[in-house]
Amino acid sequence: MLEAVKAVLKAYLTAELLRNYGLVLTMLSLALWMTLFVTPLILFAPPTMTQNTIAGYAFTAVIVFLSYSMATWDWAWELRWLMMSGMLEYILVSGRSIFIHYIGVLPYSMLWMTTSLAIVYGILAILIAPPALTVADPILLLLSIILLLVVLFGHAMILGGTTISAGTSGPVMEMLGWILPIATGGLTPLANLPEPLRIFAIFTPYSYPAELLRHSLLGTPTVLELNNMIIIGVCYALVFFFIGIMFFKYQLKKMLREGPKTVGMY
Repeated sequence: MLEAVKAVLKAYLTAELLRNYGLVLTMLSLALWMTLFVTPLILFAPPTMTQNTIAGYAFTAVIVFLSYSMATWDWAWELRWLMMSGMLEYILVSGRSIFIHYIGVLPYSMLWMTTSLAIVYGILAILIAPPALTVADPILLLLSIILLLVVLFGHAMILGGTTISAGTSGPVMEMLGWILPIATGGLTPLANLPEPLRIFAIFTPYSYPAELLRHSLLGTPTVLELNNMIIIGVCYALVFFFIGIMFFKYQLKKMLREGPKTVGMY
C-alpha cells in the first residue's frame, strides 16, 4: 500500500511540477488570475473598512474558493482522468482500494494549496495591505479546517460518483462545484447574504466550515451562537461525508456491473 501511495505522489510531482515548466507557468497564471479575483473586493469594499481588514476578507474567501477548486479538480475529476486513461479499471481489478490513489494525490494537493495561498498573500500585501489575520482560538481554527476537509471529501465523492455513473458531471458539477459553495457563504459572511439565501445556507454543510474559519481568523460574528454553529457544523459535515462515501461506493459497484461509461466533459 505504501509503495503504491509513493508511486502516485512521485508521478504527480514529476508530471505536474517539473516537466514543461509546469510549476512556473501555473504560478504565473495563478498570480494573474488571483489579481483579477481580488480587484473587485478592493474597489467595492466599504470606505469605513481598513485595508488590512479588506485583505483579510479577501484572503479567507480565496482559502475557501481554492479549497473547493482542489476538491473539484484534484479529487473529483481525478476519477475522470483515470477513466479517460483506462487506469480506473486496472486499479479496481487489482483489488486495491481506489482511496490509495487519493492518499497519494493528497500531499500534492496540499503542496499546491500552500504555494497558492502564499502567492495570494503576497499579492494582497502588495495591492492592498497584509491581511489582518488574528488566531484568537487555535483549537477553533483547527476544528474549522478539519470540518472543511471533511466537507470537501464528501463533496469530491459525490462529484466523482456522478462522473463515473454517467461519464459526465454536467449540471451536478456546476451546482456543487461552484454555485453552492459560493451561494452558501463561501466568499462572504452569512450575515452579508440576503435573508432567503442565508436561511438556505444554514441548512447546507458548506456554510459552517467557512463561517467558523472566518470567525477564527478574522473575528467576524456568526449568524448563530458559536456553540450551535460548532455542533450543527460537525453533524452536517459527518452526515455529508458518509453520504458521499456511500454514494461513491454504490456508483463503483454499479460501474463494475454495467461497465464504465463514455467520458465527456459536460
